Amino acid sequence: MPVSTECLTEVVEVAFVPTELGWFGFAMSDETVLALTIGDTSEQASRRRLRQKLSEIEICSETAMASSQEASRLKKDLERFATGDAIDFRQYKVSSEHLTEFQKKVQRSVRKIPVGETLSYAQVAEQAGSPRAARAVGNVMAQNRTPIVVPCHRVLASGGQWGGFTAPGGVDFKRRLLDLEANC
Repeated sequence: MPVSTECLTEVVEVAFVPTELGWFGFAMSDETVLALTIGDTSEQASRRRLRQKLSEIEICSETAMASSQEASRLKKDLERFATGDAIDFRQYKVSSEHLTEFQKKVQRSVRKIPVGETLSYAQVAEQAGSPRAARAVGNVMAQNRTPIVVPCHRVLASGGQWGGFTAPGGVDFKRRLLDLEANC
């Protein structure tokens, strides 16, 4: 995946949210979600994983605790999501400058999957205009910096198999998210 060489000059806001699904952490800049962690067992673990996700982004200004209206709204929506509310995260802008054109198409396709529904890697590849690129879709999902906002948990392997999941808890956590959404 190409590394962004652009320097973010806006203030990057961060927040860590304890939820029923574990700790979530996120970073936003200029109302755009840069990175999101889910399912961590502690705030420290969430901080560590968020720092890893942000390591590819050169941040040129101070990082502040999230206080903007958009960051506060995302924090509340993540808390509500974790309790089983159906939240449409497509309302949030998500960083895509670091993605190739194919990866951007995959991201757009995955963001369109409705709450409670799933697609296969092959179906996403087809929607992205590359019907033989199911494995490449899996790689894009494995490198997804913004799970939940880009709902990679809604993408399954062929035949309804679970596929992988890089959040803590792996496939069991993916199954938990899909079960939660099935009840929305």
